[in-house]
Amino acid sequence: MISNEELLQDLQVHQIELEMQNEELRAAHSALEESRTRYLSLYEFAPVGYLTLSREALIIEINLTGANLLGMERHQLINHRFSTLVASKDGDRWHLFFQHLLNNNNEHDFELELYRGDQSKFDAQLNCRLNTDTNQSPTIGVTLTDITQRKRIELVLHIISSAFEAHGPMVICNADKIILQANKSFIDATGYAPEEIIGQHIRILKSNYHDEAFYTDLWQTVNQTGTWQGEVWDKHKSGEVNPKLLTISAVKNSTNVTTHYVGSFIDIADQKLAEEKIKHLAFYDSLTQLPNRCLLQERLKYSIDMAQRENKPLALLMLDLDRFKAVNDSLGHMAGDELLQQVAARMTARLRNVDMVSRLGGDEFIVLLDDIAHPDDAARVAEEIISDLSKSFNLTQSDDVRIGASIGISLYPQHGCSPETLLDHADAALYQAKDQGRGCFSYFSEVLTRAAQERIALEVRLCRAIEQEELRMLYQPQIDINSGQIIGAEALVYWQDPMDGLIPPLGFIAIAEESHLIVKIGEWVLRETCTQAKQWLDSGLIPINMAVNVSPHQFRRSDISALVAKVLAETGFPAGQLELEITESGLMENSDLALDILNNLRHQGIRLAIDDFGKGYSSLARLKYFPVDVLKIDKSFIEKIPFNKDDMEIASTIVAMAHNLGFKVLAEGVETKEQLDFLREKGCDAYQGYIKNRPLSAQDFAELLAKEQTFGNTEP
Repeated sequence: MISNEELLQDLQVHQIELEMQNEELRAAHSALEESRTRYLSLYEFAPVGYLTLSREALIIEINLTGANLLGMERHQLINHRFSTLVASKDGDRWHLFFQHLLNNNNEHDFELELYRGDQSKFDAQLNCRLNTDTNQSPTIGVTLTDITQRKRIELVLHIISSAFEAHGPMVICNADKIILQANKSFIDATGYAPEEIIGQHIRILKSNYHDEAFYTDLWQTVNQTGTWQGEVWDKHKSGEVNPKLLTISAVKNSTNVTTHYVGSFIDIADQKLAEEKIKHLAFYDSLTQLPNRCLLQERLKYSIDMAQRENKPLALLMLDLDRFKAVNDSLGHMAGDELLQQVAARMTARLRNVDMVSRLGGDEFIVLLDDIAHPDDAARVAEEIISDLSKSFNLTQSDDVRIGASIGISLYPQHGCSPETLLDHADAALYQAKDQGRGCFSYFSEVLTRAAQERIALEVRLCRAIEQEELRMLYQPQIDINSGQIIGAEALVYWQDPMDGLIPPLGFIAIAEESHLIVKIGEWVLRETCTQAKQWLDSGLIPINMAVNVSPHQFRRSDISALVAKVLAETGFPAGQLELEITESGLMENSDLALDILNNLRHQGIRLAIDDFGKGYSSLARLKYFPVDVLKIDKSFIEKIPFNKDDMEIASTIVAMAHNLGFKVLAEGVETKEQLDFLREKGCDAYQGYIKNRPLSAQDFAELLAKEQTFGNTEP
């Protein structure tokens, strides 16, 4: 028999076991609650909506994500008929789908359009499954996903794909020029099957028609400008070589790195055949092999159409040989024919490939100049032709035959918009040139003739001025607007002309730009400025920034960075004190190329400024991508302060926005105390103008700088 003491011990053991079991149950219950909480959280805030529908398609359960997708509160949706949320166009499809779902115990996907609570619509995807339980009525579990953005992307991709296939031959390559995709037109045109072309290098199409230099230039142009277009002879799979008008475009990512290339072409084989037929239809002069009047008429019509479409001028030069009849009469017609052939050769050699020389008959010739930048370009060509033809000709019958030429010029659109009108007016101008004494040119307009002659004469004088070292450097102080101290100088080139005295930059820089003399002048200015500034440093004067203007033509040269590096190395002038000023319009002509050039200059430590801001067509928002230090407000916005409220508002806005973008601001052309006070009030950083100093010689500037260094500034 168990004693009371033993019974008590057993009871105590059981009590301990029960307590341990209870503790385990409590721990399990707690874990279960935590698991349930996690599940509910996952359920409620899942990235997709979860719904439970009854057999009658009533919503009997929905998570928070689903309610948010439908734009309603959860309590509004419970026992809500799902079909009322379905767009009317999808109503019948939904009912058929739902019945099919009830009758087939399978999982199904369904896409449709649903209404939100505010009656806006969105594209949705439903994943539905039938849940059956022997004890309860079947329910339908629904996963709801908003696929509006996906549908939009699919539509855009479909449109792009359709356009890709509907276009002519097109191919897409990666940055290594490996073919990734080609449309059917491309496949048909090249003869390759998709599996033969995809994954191949684009060189698979290369023929031996072009040398390596051609392809090097092609890809260099694509990478520098973003596009290339031209004639290419490519190889078909069969080995046949055909001409194409090819366009290649570079695709760049957000960091301006090329990721893909897109190529498209037009088969111009038929066009080439047509061109050959034209050549054989007596469109060329049999003596000189120049185009005759018929081909000239066709080409002139085409050129006028292109000029009209692209809003560009063209020029027509009608030329008549002086003293040609004397050669014919004295040496015979064979000598005359030989002379005409040599005249044609000299004229053709003088002109660009895009220009056209035609023989009308006898000793009359026509020169068609397409895409001229300025009316004076025609005068310049006329002068060159007259000069070339005035040189001695070596004929079989005589080795020293001298003739001359008179030229009449008409311009599109100033002097006419039809071939007939331009030819008539060039003819009239030719008679005017002969009346002036032969051996000269004349425009249809006397005013244009005089202006062109003056500009050409000025260009000749400027060229001589460079050779005879008539250019002079002056320096205009740039002043800190708060301290009044000189912080820099703008280097300005003047022309010490023996006839007209000291000519300011405005009097000749435009002509230098047009004639490309600006490159030579710009290099001289850069070297002269750095040399002078280094001398000032060596003499103990305080360091200041030296601002040098870079013309748009000079800036576009790919070697500007190398030129600057060379000049700095030769002169020893610190890069950090050189500031290059580029005009706003010069930057925006090709912003991608400009950015590359600016970055190269920045890596050398050069300071960069945008000159004449406000006169161009850019915006401060676009300029924020350029590594610029200083923005110079054009003086046209300063000169009418404080009388012009618009200019005051513009100047104030430029200062504020430039500072927000991290630029310093310098105002040009400050001449009055009122202008200076206004700019100081608006927070402008620096200024230059006649209120402080006119441009000074190197000696006067050095004396001014030394005086300030000794006695302090003399701020107005």
